This record gives sequence, structure tokens and C-alpha cells, in this order.
Amino acid sequence: MKFNPLTESAVDTAVLENEYKSARQIGAIRLGDTCFMFKSRMKNYYIPYSDIKRCFRRVMGVNLKMCCGKGEMQVENLVIGDDEKELAVIQLPGTRAAQELMKDLKERMPDCDFSAPKREEPAIAVQGGAALV
Repeated sequence: MKFNPLTESAVDTAVLENEYKSARQIGAIRLGDTCFMFKSRMKNYYIPYSDIKRCFRRVMGVNLKMCCGKGEMQVENLVIGDDEKELAVIQLPGTRAAQELMKDLKERMPDCDFSAPKREEPAIAVQGGAALV
């Protein structure tokens, strides 16, 4: 089995194969002893826990067209990143799986930041009681 690294750190293939077999699986994600692994399309990726600096859930609304009108479905994603950028965005099977996964990740990576980065808000100038954007 071939594993593709998402960071500069390399791990021995034999170690990754053993970890992959014994890892806990949640959807497309596997939590090994030293690496976070996931499958995307036909490839297996891994990130050593030591390279992960930020990890958070991102819930996105997806518009649906149904027989009775329109609706929206909430899709759970796990975002894995380092200090500078997002390394991976992985779709999760549901809210319960996302909660279980975050609980396990917090145990495995106590030094990681589990909050989403703050968004840059546009400055709003107030002039004469009216907001200018």
C-alpha cells in the first residue's frame, strides 16, 4: 500500500502499514499511534501528529432541491492545518462521528489548537448615524 505525505516529515512505509491495520477508523479517517491517516479518492494520505498545529470542525450548509420545496443539509468537515495553511479538509459521516473524532484527537494531540482561525471582518465606518461599508 502506498502512502502520500502531506508534510515534509516522512515515516517508514512498514510502520505506516502496521499503524493503518491497527488504527481506529471513523469514516475515511484512521487514527494511528503516530499519524493521522485518511483516504481521498484512490490515494492514502498521512500527517504525523507532531506536524498538526490546528484542527477544527467546519459545518457547511448545502442547498437541496426536494419534492416539497427547498431545504438545506448540514455537512460536517474536519480541517487539519499547520501554522500557515490548511493541509486537508475531510468530509465526515455526521455530527456524532465529528464529536467522537474531535474527542479522540484532543486526547492524542493536547498541544494542538482546536479553534477555527478568526476571520478578517471588513472595517465599518460610521458617519452621521449611517454605516458605510
